[in-house]
Amino acid sequence: MDRLFPRENRPAGHSSSSDDLSSSTLLGRLSSPGIFSASKGPLPSSSSRDEQLRPTDLYRACFATFSNDAIKGKAQEEEVAEADSLEQLKEAFAQEGVELYTSAVEKLAEAKREMTLEVEDFATFASSMAADIDELYFNLSYPLSKTLCHSKSFSQATIEAHLANAKEELTKAESELGLLHREWLDLIQLQEDLRQELLRMEEGPVANGEATNEDEYYAEMASFKQEIERIVAESNQAIDEIEENYREEAHAQSMRILQAMLVD
Repeated sequence: MDRLFPRENRPAGHSSSSDDLSSSTLLGRLSSPGIFSASKGPLPSSSSRDEQLRPTDLYRACFATFSNDAIKGKAQEEEVAEADSLEQLKEAFAQEGVELYTSAVEKLAEAKREMTLEVEDFATFASSMAADIDELYFNLSYPLSKTLCHSKSFSQATIEAHLANAKEELTKAESELGLLHREWLDLIQLQEDLRQELLRMEEGPVANGEATNEDEYYAEMASFKQEIERIVAESNQAIDEIEENYREEAHAQSMRILQAMLVD
């Protein structure tokens, strides 16, 4: 290291303002003899010397080599050795720089690839969401009355047409129900008339004082009463069947309309 960074031989007690200034500066301290703790023997081999010149030592050696105070007074042979040392320093710096640059470029490329993948995934997700939103908006904005319904049980038509048909069928059902209601009232009136006639028949023989066979009279009354009960029972059964059919038909029609609306 003395050959790389030679020390000037000055007489004892000799000092100058230039030397004092150099020793007080950063470059002067970096170029001091004891900073590397190197022996005064011959230069080590290239491999061992590269191992010794770690990054901190390289920077210090660089500053010390390029300082004005270290360059002054060197002989020609020392300049040749210094040139060799500078070449080694240049190679070491170049190798460190290339490794640092390569590592930085690889990390940046990896980060760029990851960012690109994330952007592509987000773009795919956004496109899918946009398509779903467009389809949903189209379904919501399309008029419900113009939506087509189709089923195996009835022909294809718009909801508006199905609702119009259902309204017409409901009107017919209401009309039929009105007729059935009037028939029911007529049957009630007939039942009341028959009941009144039965009462008159029960009171008739006594009021008129007619001498009839009592057993024959009561037999006719029982037969007539049974006939009235049969007519009333049949009427009630017919009315119940009509009401049941009407309820089933109305329920079936309502379910068909709801199913058609849910399918579309």
